[in-house]
Amino acid sequence: MRGFDEIEHDLRHAYAVNDAEALLRFADELDDVSTTQAASHAHRARGWALLLRGDFTPAMNHFQRAFALCEQLDDQEGVARVLSNIGSVYVCTGDVTMAIEHYDRALALHERLGNRSGAAVVMGNLGKLSTDTGDYTAAVEYFRRALAIHEELGNRSGIAVVTTNLGNLYLGIGDFPAALEHYHTALALHEEFGDRHAIAVVTGNIGIVHNYTGNYPAALEFFHRALAVHEELGDRSTAANVIGNMGVALANTDDQEAALEHYLRALAIYEELGDRRCMANFTSNVGSAYNDTGRHPEGLAYHRRALTLFEELDNPKGVANAMVNTIGAHIVMDEDAEAQALLQTMDAMQVDEPVIRIAREHHRATLQERAGDRDSAIATLHSVLAEAHEHGLPLNVAETHRRLRDVAYRQQDLSAYVEHNNAFTRIMQEINGKETAIQLAMQAKQREIDVRERDYAKQLALLHSALPKHVADRVARGEVVNDAFENATVIFLDIVGFTTLSSTMSSLDLIQLLDRIFTAFDDICERHGVTKIKTIGDCYMAVAFNSVVSAALCALEMSRFRISHEVSHSVSHSVSHNVAFRIGMHCGPVTAGVIGKERMQYDVWGDTVNVASRMESAGEPGKVHVSEAFASELKRNTEYTIQNSIIESGNQESHEVPLVTRHSSLVTIEHGSINIKGKGPMQTYWLESRD
Repeated sequence: MRGFDEIEHDLRHAYAVNDAEALLRFADELDDVSTTQAASHAHRARGWALLLRGDFTPAMNHFQRAFALCEQLDDQEGVARVLSNIGSVYVCTGDVTMAIEHYDRALALHERLGNRSGAAVVMGNLGKLSTDTGDYTAAVEYFRRALAIHEELGNRSGIAVVTTNLGNLYLGIGDFPAALEHYHTALALHEEFGDRHAIAVVTGNIGIVHNYTGNYPAALEFFHRALAVHEELGDRSTAANVIGNMGVALANTDDQEAALEHYLRALAIYEELGDRRCMANFTSNVGSAYNDTGRHPEGLAYHRRALTLFEELDNPKGVANAMVNTIGAHIVMDEDAEAQALLQTMDAMQVDEPVIRIAREHHRATLQERAGDRDSAIATLHSVLAEAHEHGLPLNVAETHRRLRDVAYRQQDLSAYVEHNNAFTRIMQEINGKETAIQLAMQAKQREIDVRERDYAKQLALLHSALPKHVADRVARGEVVNDAFENATVIFLDIVGFTTLSSTMSSLDLIQLLDRIFTAFDDICERHGVTKIKTIGDCYMAVAFNSVVSAALCALEMSRFRISHEVSHSVSHSVSHNVAFRIGMHCGPVTAGVIGKERMQYDVWGDTVNVASRMESAGEPGKVHVSEAFASELKRNTEYTIQNSIIESGNQESHEVPLVTRHSSLVTIEHGSINIKGKGPMQTYWLESRD
């Protein structure tokens, strides 16, 4: 069973990449630890996993239990984190007031504790919430503060999250090129960390940008990519949102039946999850889709259902919007009395959204004209026109001119018809021209992004050809690679009799032989998680930074590697020589880093390297010669330890045998004390395998 510290280390990575499955798995491990601290972490991990999957009620239950345990432990940092988590649940369930309250408490606590990283995370959450509520000034301020802290701390994962949220902000204010640039930057960062949940979210957001700008094929392509990942991860709530966005794109292409199908799929998922806020929104979408397909009774039923849900949620904006939709559905079905009754109800409500007020007044004008009061209808529409101008809503201005034009046509008022028709045409041309300009700007921005991504890919490919992958990725991020390892294992390998062998070979044969050998060793290192450092002539050097067992298995596989080479002794015959290897290993501290600018090299330095080289040179062909430090480290990792150095035989004679230690199939056998150049006498061992 693993200890708490080891599990908690893996938990941090699972949180960073939003791996719900891993969080649940580690929570089960924490249950076995059976401490209050482990229980608090287990509840928080389960809460976040369930939040990612859209199961908000059980997520809240786990967070509240984690909160109680953290308070019991007086774990103030844990309390702050769980407060932020609870705030996120309230965001998902639409309770903005409670979300702000919990975020503010979390932020104050993080700042009091001096936890700048935690404070930056909460600032990002507050910025996101401000974006959702339309307070873009506050959102920008929160995001800038959070981004500054993440950049100062070198927290690239935090930078990725804030960059994503800035993309959301630009999307909200209609700056689509800026939104697209931020999303692509964030996507590259999330891909760097392997956060598949975030990758899918940003991919879906890019689809939304394309949907807004009329590039519906691209929008659907990004939505499909995002949906595949969300479904694979089990992110059902987010998957439902993507399905709904696909419905919007399909509706924009006039494929109303397909749009309706997607809205119903999304609604079914939200109903199953019990997410009433999203249920209300998508119920309204389903109603509009039914109306668009000419099935008005079904549309009216869904609009009424949405209205009921918004009333139950105490969501005034949702209630007003659903009421406008319901009035419109009654008008389409020639149920003017029902529409008029709802309109009177709405008149008694406070409606803050100008777009909703304008839609309400459009319905009022329709009912007035139907009742034969065209003058009142025209007066209502002129009032609407003034409000649309006041709030800078060009689409609403154009729609109101269109309605005034149609009333003028029915009144046979030619001058009014021409006036409003010209205004409508001019505004639509301006809007379409602006959309074209936006699309052209986005295409130019996309080309810039594509060029940068191609250049980055080329740079990364060059780095990967010269450096180990994990090192190349760090260099590409602009890091200075300068690492210290307390207990690395260095492997040195030499081809036995290489000088004699090479003297009998052509240069082409020699290069081919070395290529075959060292390519095979590269593959062996990769299988065992060992890092190849370099080749020097016929020598090969590799290092295992974390696992002595991986190094041992790697070295043994290299020692068993067999290759033969035919060397011509005369024109009439040739002799096949088997190539053998001498291997040495030692454990200890090393320094590792990248040197050079044009031709970078990752190298390792320290006395540990020198001792490993001495182990190799003092070894024997076909054997792995190791130091006492290596043997001790391997023994520390043993699963079995045996046995006495004296074994009694059946005839009672004592026989001294070498001390043997085992790790699974690994065996170290005492070689004896030998004189090592520059070190003096050293106890050494042979590394062997029971297999």
